[in-house]
Amino acid sequence: MSETKIPTQGNDQVTYGVLNWGPCIVQLKISDDFKNKLIIGAEEAKKENLDYTNKLAGIIKEEYQYRNKEHYLPEIAQVLGVYDVAFQKWKSDPYERKPEYMLTALWVNYMKKHEFNPPHDHSDQLSFVIFLKVPEEITKEQEEYKGKSGGPGSLSFLYGEGNRQSITYQSIRPKEGDMFIFPAWMKHYVAPFYSDVTRISVSGNVADSVQLNQIKRHAEATIVNNEQMETKK
Repeated sequence: MSETKIPTQGNDQVTYGVLNWGPCIVQLKISDDFKNKLIIGAEEAKKENLDYTNKLAGIIKEEYQYRNKEHYLPEIAQVLGVYDVAFQKWKSDPYERKPEYMLTALWVNYMKKHEFNPPHDHSDQLSFVIFLKVPEEITKEQEEYKGKSGGPGSLSFLYGEGNRQSITYQSIRPKEGDMFIFPAWMKHYVAPFYSDVTRISVSGNVADSVQLNQIKRHAEATIVNNEQMETKK
């Protein structure tokens, strides 16, 4: 709980605290080198037509699986290390055992006008999305939007029972280079935009334990070890 002091009438002060509640979502900026590396891999996956649409919930025509997930492990390991530092601070509870993650899926989305991702969740422990290219036309649409939601092209996270006295969703207007890491079970969706442009994003799933009925699916998953995840606190 974080505490804050506010003045009242006279010289008195009231101290109040706010409880952390709900899932931990981390937003960060990736490096230009990592972004360019992912773009090159995305173009290769598209050229080879490594179609991944049958595995995904999105109403998006072009979604491709990266061929070599391990090629991106050094950068992904670093950002997972950042998430772990943030999570421990958010929960005020240090890990008893550092997690050992497995990168189980990595794919790219070429999202065009009118396409969208309906409310859905992912498998495994954590998921992430990275926005590699965000055309200015989408930003202009968002600026002109008059509604109360995140607007065209927004990324929204859903949690809770929908009571108006609580915050049950967060809508974000992603910018180029933004990365979001969140629990894989968390419902989220992406709203459509209407400009004749293409936005490129990368998504991935990460596991930290393997159930017996999932062993075959994870057999070829790429392991992110603790040494790779080390980050300055």
